[in-house]
Amino acid sequence: MDWLLLTVVLLLQAMGLLALASATYTMGWTKFWRQVVWMVLGWGIFLLAFQADFQIWARWGKWIYWLNIALLLLVLAFGHEQYGAQRWFRFGTITVQPSEFAKAALVVTLASFVAEHREQILTDFRLFLRSGFHVALPLILVFLQPDLGTSLVLVAVWWGMMFLAGIPLRWLVATLLLGLTLFAIGWHKGGIKDYQKQRLIAFIDPYSRANKEGYHLVQSQLAIGSGGLTGKGWFQGRMGKLGFVPAQHTDFIFTVVGEEGGFIASCTVVVLFVVLLWRLLTIMSDTTNPFGALAVAGAFCFFATHIIVNIGMTIRLMPITGLPLPFFSAGGSNLVVCYFLIGVAQSVAARRKRLGFV
Repeated sequence: MDWLLLTVVLLLQAMGLLALASATYTMGWTKFWRQVVWMVLGWGIFLLAFQADFQIWARWGKWIYWLNIALLLLVLAFGHEQYGAQRWFRFGTITVQPSEFAKAALVVTLASFVAEHREQILTDFRLFLRSGFHVALPLILVFLQPDLGTSLVLVAVWWGMMFLAGIPLRWLVATLLLGLTLFAIGWHKGGIKDYQKQRLIAFIDPYSRANKEGYHLVQSQLAIGSGGLTGKGWFQGRMGKLGFVPAQHTDFIFTVVGEEGGFIASCTVVVLFVVLLWRLLTIMSDTTNPFGALAVAGAFCFFATHIIVNIGMTIRLMPITGLPLPFFSAGGSNLVVCYFLIGVAQSVAARRKRLGFV
């Protein structure tokens, strides 16, 4: 096992629970204890993924892919609608979000596909296009929910895995230009929802819309900036407690870290995330098994996208896209996926070198 990676995950989870407790204790402790239950479940899934030979996910790749598609179709047909989106299955007071599982499914199934064709895909453009079709079907189903943030994660994971796999850069640049073209067409033809457009416009100049779409960005910056160097003290923040920062326990939980822990705590969290990403890259580079290396590459892309976008949007470096911060934001589906991908990475780390006998 990569013990440094495990230690970093433990520290991030501890700080995440502290931030979540501070963000929600005025509403009671239900959300906190529910997150603890999800965390325990996540550790169970981590252990299962770690103990299992990681190559089992390659052998079951096709079944995982079509099960993922089936879940995304079912949630579109029978899912619970909330906030104008139909993304969840509801079981009493518990909600499950299949689009989060779609991220993990894409990592292992795309890694399986690329590893299977690793000798041809670097020179055969048709195989590269097939990898694009591989992500296109779940991407369309997620976009229809609508869930722009998760759609962007799926694209980022695919693009990042292709880059780390050594796909020619000209092919990747061409797909990036194609994506921007399709986005522009969707913007003008109604494919992008009005509220999504307003979020992007507000990102450019939030103070012109400070009482509307730019409200989240303005209040988030004020909350983090008010923490100063050392913060106001844990459980002593006021911006979220008084309702100035919406969704502080989910998408904007980093504002709790900034306001109550200050610049020092914020930098600590960022450094821990950087170490997590570094360890994933190290495991990937040390692994001789193609599928294992690509699966860890997918985990790296998953975490990097969430970390950069979530923290970036709280300090106005990124537009608001509704992505959770791993190990911090309330929500069981994303937390379970995080632990699963860490478990897969640890399984690869434990098996990256063959046993030898002298």
